[in-house]
Amino acid sequence: MANDGKKIRLKQIYDEIDKLNPDHLSDLNKMIRLYSQAQMIIGYLDADASYKYGAVYAERKRLQGEIKQSYKGTGVEKEAQADIETYDLRMKEAQVKAESRKWQNLFKSTDNLIIALRRDERTALEEYKKVNDLYER
Repeated sequence: MANDGKKIRLKQIYDEIDKLNPDHLSDLNKMIRLYSQAQMIIGYLDADASYKYGAVYAERKRLQGEIKQSYKGTGVEKEAQADIETYDLRMKEAQVKAESRKWQNLFKSTDNLIIALRRDERTALEEYKKVNDLYER
């Protein structure tokens, strides 16, 4: 449930960004700040998803060990039985790993966007400086 609040805040940040005009230097600066705030939330969401993945992985390995220990049969039969009985956990493991990957990709994309916006900001500042130099002469 704690993540629901973070996801709501993330949506609010993106909604605020959508209202800004990157052609205005003050809006551009605010966009960079908002994307940086979004990255902090995304990082938390990824860390949480990564933790959930590790917890499901650990539970699956524990269950596999118990099954292999208690199941009567050859090593191959024990392995097969463990695979069958841990199917649901393996599917959950894949799901939470995909969730983490989603947040990692969003973090990287946001990082690249911030870099591009900072480059645009530097370019705009240089252009303003040139214009001001012309007027001061």
